[in-house]
Amino acid sequence: MLQPLNILDHIRGRLPELKKSEAQVADMVLADPHKVLGQSITVLAQAAGVSEATVVRFCRSIGCGGFPDFKLRLAEGQARGTPFVSQDVAPDDDVLMVAQKVFASAAAALNDAAGALDMEAVARAVDLLAGASSILCIGTGASAVVAEDAAHKFLRFGMAAQASADPMMVRMLSVNLGEKGVLLAISNTGRTFVVTELAQTAREQGVPVIAITAPGSPLAAVSTVTIGHTPVEDAEIYTPMASRLVHLAIIDVLSTGVALKIGTGARRHLAKVKAVLADTRAARDGKPTRGRRQ
Repeated sequence: MLQPLNILDHIRGRLPELKKSEAQVADMVLADPHKVLGQSITVLAQAAGVSEATVVRFCRSIGCGGFPDFKLRLAEGQARGTPFVSQDVAPDDDVLMVAQKVFASAAAALNDAAGALDMEAVARAVDLLAGASSILCIGTGASAVVAEDAAHKFLRFGMAAQASADPMMVRMLSVNLGEKGVLLAISNTGRTFVVTELAQTAREQGVPVIAITAPGSPLAAVSTVTIGHTPVEDAEIYTPMASRLVHLAIIDVLSTGVALKIGTGARRHLAKVKAVLADTRAARDGKPTRGRRQ
C-alpha cells in the first residue's frame, strides 16, 4: 500500500513506467510539490501541457483514487507536523507537549505580528471605523468567528455594527451601508473567492473596505486599507490556529483605537452595556444579582 509520507519517492520510483504525458505531470509535482498543492486540476493540467484526464490517469497510476486523494497524500507528505491539524504538533505528542507547543506557537505568532504591524494602515483603519455610520464585518470559515467578534466589540461602543457569513445577506447589507459605511473583511489567505468578490462589490458602491488579510493577496488588492499579516500556517495543509489569534488581536487593537478616538461617548455607552448585562451573571460572592441593585 502507498505510504502517504513517501509519495514523492513513490512518484520518482514509478517515473520510468509512466506514459510520456503522465511523466510531464510527475515532473511538475516533483519540481515544486508545494506549488502543486495550491493548484486546481485545471491549472496543473495547463502547467504540464496535458489534459485534465491525463492528470487523473497520473494520479491513478501512482496508486491514488483520483486528484483529491492525490492532493491529500501530497499534503501529508509536505507536512512537518500533523497534517490538517497543526504544523507544530507531532502525532505522538502527549497532552502536555501539545499544550506547550500550542501556547508557544501562539505567543510567538502574536509577538511577530506585533513587530510587523503596519501602524500607518492601522491608524487609517481606525479613522475610517471611528467615522463610520455603520460597519459590516465579513469572513468565512474560521474568519467568520473573527468577524463576529469584531461586530461584538464595536456594538459595545454604541456603533451600528453587524457580522454576516451569508454572501447573499452581505450583498444586501452592503447596499444599506451608504457612503459613510465601512466593510471590514477578514480572510487568512485573502484568496477566498466570495470574500474578495464581496469586497470588490462594496468598493464599486463607494464603500471603503478594510481588510485584515495576507499582503499581496487578491483581497488586499481590492481593499481601501490593508492590515497585512502573513499567515503563520500553510492553509493548504494546516488548520489556522495562531493566525486566527493574531486576527483577533488586531481586532482588539482596532476596537480599542476606535474607542479612544470616539472618546467619552464610547466609554459611557460601554458603561450602559455593562449595567444591562450585570443581572445576567452571578455576583463575585456567588449569590444572584437580580434584585440586589437599589
